[in-house]
Amino acid sequence: MVQTQAAMEAYNAYWVNSPVPAAEVMWMVVVLIVAILALWQARTFVSQF
Repeated sequence: MVQTQAAMEAYNAYWVNSPVPAAEVMWMVVVLIVAILALWQARTFVSQF
């Protein structure tokens, strides 16, 4: 699916004006942290049995 130039500019402007620094990378870091926490929680839950 090809995005138009206007859509790409709007997407880039959204991240440039974001209050979070390096927001275009930060969401991936947050997803990885949540995944690691979920795995840790699942492991501790299973080890109780």
